[in-house]
Order: sequence, then C-alpha cells, then structure tokens
Amino acid sequence: MSMSESTSQTPFPMSSVASAAGIATFDSLPLDGGGALSPVRLAWSRYGPEPAHARSVVLLLHGISGSHHALPPASGPAHPDAGWASAWLGPDALLDTRQTCVLVPNALGSCFGSSGPADSPAASATSATSAADFPPVSIADTVRLQGLWLRSLGVARLDAVLGFSYGGYQAFQWAVAGPVPAARVVVLASAPRGNGTAQDVTQLRQLAAALDAGVPAAREAWVAMRRATLQRYGYAAWLADRQPHDMNAVEARLRGEAEAWAARFSPWSLAALRDAARRFDASVALAAAPMPVHWLRCTSDVLFPPDDDAAAAAARADYPASVVRTTVHGRYGHLSPLLEAEAWQAPLRLALR
Repeated sequence: MSMSESTSQTPFPMSSVASAAGIATFDSLPLDGGGALSPVRLAWSRYGPEPAHARSVVLLLHGISGSHHALPPASGPAHPDAGWASAWLGPDALLDTRQTCVLVPNALGSCFGSSGPADSPAASATSATSAADFPPVSIADTVRLQGLWLRSLGVARLDAVLGFSYGGYQAFQWAVAGPVPAARVVVLASAPRGNGTAQDVTQLRQLAAALDAGVPAAREAWVAMRRATLQRYGYAAWLADRQPHDMNAVEARLRGEAEAWAARFSPWSLAALRDAARRFDASVALAAAPMPVHWLRCTSDVLFPPDDDAAAAAARADYPASVVRTTVHGRYGHLSPLLEAEAWQAPLRLALR
C-alpha cells in the first residue's frame, strides 16, 4: 500500500469520477537556459468534465517527487503517490468533480511521462549519457509548457491554480507570468523562492550515475535518502501516532514506502527538478503582481516554516494586499496538507471561493 493510498479518505468509488489521461506532444519548447526541447511531452490527468462542459477549470500541481495521479487510476499501473489529492477531489468534495474540471500535469523533468532526463522510471544503463545531457529546465519553462497544453485543450482561462510544494513554485510563477489568465492562485506548503544548493544537485547526479553503473551501495543510498526525506517531512511522525506501541512496524512501513518509491523514481529526474527549484525566485515579481494569491503554510513545516527569519526575502512584508498569507496549524510538517487534509479544508475552501 502506498502512502497516498493509506492516507486517502475517499468517500466515493473511482468509477464515479469522470477521468481521462494521456501524453501531449508539442514540436518544441524554447528553454530559459537556451536551446529547446524538440519535441517535448507532457503527461496529464483530467478529473471531472471536459473543460468545455465544466462550470470551472482548476489546474492542480503536484510535489517534486509526485505525479499527475491525483486520484488512483481506474485501470493500469499507478504511480507511487497515486491518490495524493483524494481528500480534495471527487463528487461534492472541495474540488467537486461533478462541475469542476481538474487538470493535473506531470512536471517537466519528472519521470512519469513528461520530457525528462529519464523517460521511464526504469531507464536502462545505456540511457545514462542522454540522462546526464538533459538540458537544465526552469520553473518558467514548466509553466510555459503547461500553457501550450492548456491552449491545445481550448482552455483560455483558469478559475484557479492550486499547487503543493514544488507545485507551489509553479503556482507562484503562474501568479507573476501565467501563460493563460487565472482568477486566483492558491499555494500550499511552498514559497516564491526555491531552496537547495548546486551541491545537492551534483550529489543526486553522482548517485544517479552510480545506480546506472550498478554500484552495490548506490541502491541503499537512494532508499536511505528517501527514508530520511519521509521522516523529515512528517510522515514518520504520522505513522508513529497511528502505531504508538509498535515502532518496529513503523520502521518497516517507512522502509517499505522508501523502497517502493526508490524503485520507481529516477534520481536523474530528481536532480533536474531540484536544479529548477534552487534557481527559482519570483519573490520580487510577486510584490508587483496584481494576481490574488492565497499562500498557506503549516506551523510544523521544516521546509517552508512560516516564521523562518532566513526566508525573509521570500516572505516580504511589503507584498500587496492581493497576497494573503495564512498559517495552518498542522502536526505533520511539510506533508500536512496530504496527511491531515481536514486541517486545510476550511482555509482552502475560503481561498478557492
């Protein structure tokens, strides 16, 4: 069972939600760093009616290690995080799929169908050279690709852009330079300026190369990295609260989740996404943007803490009144929006109103 499957509170069968999925291909995407991706692909899911038949259209953006499987697919293989938005999506849910078209693109650079350094989660050793040579992509590149896709669907306007974590970076980019007009932007557990270092990216690329070369310790290092991330982001605490008297079971579950994810996610892709994140900064542009932005952060989030003085440039006091900052009192850190969605329902509903 995946983390998302274990935490989802889905009050309806998947068959009750109209859905579709596919991969859109475009001739070329010019990149901020120069050159272009030609052709370029974007994998996607849609929940609810087609855009032309919907009362509202919402763009939903996933985290750095996630996918476009916001709900578990009705058929076929599921990505490790499938169902991550189950608490928000469905008939009569916050994003009511009876009337709302929810469009979920896979991030550029990811490994679940969109163009990236590893075109499949299990790239062969012979792909190492092409993976290493994948050009740097930016958050702005990612958003421009989403604009190409939306226009190909006939979407000329969005009622909301909703992004979690790495998806929040993209949502902030939509607020300052969206390729399609949007009525509002809602950001969960993120910031208008990225974090991470060039050294982080280098280490990920070295690990990716070691995995491709079959270095025995590389697989364990990849799993250990994921386990540490889950612990830091609040998942270990969530598990411990559910099995307080069996820490062996908690550790086994944590290890199992890390192994399942590590078997499917490419470190080449994580390096590409981390590189885009560390170079992202929309904080200055946001101060001049008229777009209504609802920025929700969690009290226990160590990645994007609301009271982090070091992040003052990314939490400017002189943002316009259109940027509304809200603190959510959650217990489970960065993953709080996914693990305890009930704490986020009221502020989310207000932000989407």
